[in-house]
Amino acid sequence: MSRPTHALRRALTRFGPAAAATAAAAVAATALTAPRPRPQDAPDRDFSAARALRHLREVASEPHPTGSPAADRVRAHLLAELKELGLETEVQDAVAGHAVGRTPYGPEYLAAGRVRNVIGRLPGSVPGRSVLLMTHYDSVPQGPGASDAGVPVAALLEAVRALRADGRTLLNDLLVVFTDGEEAGLLGGRAFFDQHPLAATVGVVLNFEARGTRGPVLMFEAGPGNGPVLEHLAHTGVPVFASSLFDAVYRRMTNATDFSVAKQHGLPGLNFAHIGGFSRYHGPLDDLDHVDHRALQHHGDLALALARRLGDADLAELTGGDAVFFPVKRGTLARLPAAAVPALTAAAGLVWAGGLRSALRRGTLDGRRLAGDGALLAAKALAGAAAGTAFTAALGRAAPEFRRHGDFHGSGDVYAAVLGLASAAALAQRGDRSRAASRAAAATLPLTAASAALAGALPGGSYLTLWPWLGAGTGLWLLTADDTGRAADLRHAAGATAAAVPAAALLLPLTRLLFDGLTPRLAGTGVVAVQLAGELAAPALAGLDPRVRRTAVAGGLLLAAGVAARRLARRGKGTPPPETLSHLHLPERGEALWLSSDATPTPRARAALGDTPEHGPLPELFPGWNYSFHHAPAPTVDLPAPRADIEGEAPGEAGCRSVRLLLRSPRGARQLSLAALDTGVRRWRVEDGPWSEPTARTPSPHAPAGPPDGGWELWLHGVPDSGIRVELELPSAPVRLRLLDRVDGLPREPAGLPAGGTGPGEHHPAAALHVDTWGNASLVAATVRIPARTHPQ
Repeated sequence: MSRPTHALRRALTRFGPAAAATAAAAVAATALTAPRPRPQDAPDRDFSAARALRHLREVASEPHPTGSPAADRVRAHLLAELKELGLETEVQDAVAGHAVGRTPYGPEYLAAGRVRNVIGRLPGSVPGRSVLLMTHYDSVPQGPGASDAGVPVAALLEAVRALRADGRTLLNDLLVVFTDGEEAGLLGGRAFFDQHPLAATVGVVLNFEARGTRGPVLMFEAGPGNGPVLEHLAHTGVPVFASSLFDAVYRRMTNATDFSVAKQHGLPGLNFAHIGGFSRYHGPLDDLDHVDHRALQHHGDLALALARRLGDADLAELTGGDAVFFPVKRGTLARLPAAAVPALTAAAGLVWAGGLRSALRRGTLDGRRLAGDGALLAAKALAGAAAGTAFTAALGRAAPEFRRHGDFHGSGDVYAAVLGLASAAALAQRGDRSRAASRAAAATLPLTAASAALAGALPGGSYLTLWPWLGAGTGLWLLTADDTGRAADLRHAAGATAAAVPAAALLLPLTRLLFDGLTPRLAGTGVVAVQLAGELAAPALAGLDPRVRRTAVAGGLLLAAGVAARRLARRGKGTPPPETLSHLHLPERGEALWLSSDATPTPRARAALGDTPEHGPLPELFPGWNYSFHHAPAPTVDLPAPRADIEGEAPGEAGCRSVRLLLRSPRGARQLSLAALDTGVRRWRVEDGPWSEPTARTPSPHAPAGPPDGGWELWLHGVPDSGIRVELELPSAPVRLRLLDRVDGLPREPAGLPAGGTGPGEHHPAAALHVDTWGNASLVAATVRIPARTHPQ
């Protein structure tokens, strides 16, 4: 062999594995990129983010929550655009209500109200089955909702325009539904799927959402029997970022979108959202200035491509087995049947067990060292998770938005810093070939346990450990061979590459998704993923020059230090701090209160609350809430109290009585809250709709049972001026209810209103997460007293 050839071989065997692992990591790190936005003059058949911006400016010029005049304006725009595109249009005016789920502050969230869904239909050549494109057009009251869900709304309108530019008729009907009341508790989705005749024609649902302000768009939830639908998604030609891990985890979470209602009806489909920029979610910074045009383009490309494919597909063939799926390269969707996971896990286990047994028998791996490296890995993982979490928590002390969201405005630099710290920790430990192989072997131990557990309990997440485990198991055979010379170098290089590349390709992209999905507050999870990938890559990195290793370690530490210094110096400057401040008027007492649910009130809130506000629960006003409020006396305001007129009473089930109430707000509030102070409510319904399911704890028919476990509270949205009827099954004993109406913003009248106060319909710079969706408002409370039933059942 010539000297140049020999030198090349030595360089490849020494540095090739590190280069392969680095390349895999680089590709993976840059893969999550949305397509570039297309300009105004893009071909008519193409989706253009620039053209879609026209709709976005109309939709997101101001907050437009359910029942508001701004929502009426947005609805008119949607109807006009759908009619212009040639669709049959209608507004579904309906009342819906249901139990959404347990709130973080105690009571179950019961929501009901009047909603107005916008529906467009484009008949196909063979009417009967339909493809449903869906999003919601209402926003939270605290922000204009440019991304949630202005971007999906604009994307669907432009996608339908591009579809119509094809000049041909699809095989299936196309439905476009813009739901109302999603932010209030999925009310529009519930009304459509439960009540509208067109819901019976739906063959597949494509829902588009946002949980932040930047992309790329993720397909994070699939309907039942998702394999056939995923085949269509994989062949759209659009970058697809989807993971069955997130689908499996999301199924077990309490979070919900309108797609959740579709799944309850057993419909196949896909749910899309972009989730970056969570700190601006549900707040005033979800505005036009913070819209990601790439995310807009990505939503539109996906909607258009899927509408074309599924519009001509046999929708009866869209049910089948579930799939395990994950992205590779730049948006290519890898998939395999979930039913194949146990067999693949068993095969990977045989490869791993054989490699480990062979190495131990040959003496190339030492059991004591393996156990020691395993214990060291566990210690490093715990320390890394703690360090990553502590790092973001320390930066969060200087960022007001972190306390509410667990995220930072412009968090990309924080992610880079966390990645730098984790990489420095992974590169700091060095060792020779045998020690590196032992470290990689030790890293297979948690992979073994995780793969076995996931195969049985969470097959959708199995790919994340299965392929790195299989690669590492293959690497064990090669890394611990007892031959020498040229063959040993080649085998070591191949084994090091096999152990490092799958982990780099799958675990490193996970760190970004964890950072965005779980928020930086749980940054330690991503650190653990990097550390595990680093241990598996130890044989590949063993050949690096010590100076290169030291430089990389120093670079990671300096990056983290630089980001920390910059963040601490800025201390949240330039962005409004999240705050909650409400004015609660109590006409029956002739009193009023300032309320704040912030853990630490902002300076502006403190100006209203004073230096020594009381702090604690307010059970007479918010029964069942396990939440403490800062509260202090406030100037009273001449505002009328909400009213509850008893329209009738009749015998109910389980020894209870049915009481019918007409609830109204004389000041025209679009939201009302009705809560039980003394007892439980067995069942309830709104406007003669279906009764709710009976509560597990039925109230005593003769005497109040005390405050119900967790409280009972019904939030009513989109309340018309004429009022809304609610029917309750209550005990025969006297009952007290608390009625509350809510108007966005603080009233103008009180003297001493904090500087920057706004009038009704205007908004404060505040978040709307957790309990704070009710806050930043003018509230008026009243007590409803229902006397005992005197005549027999």
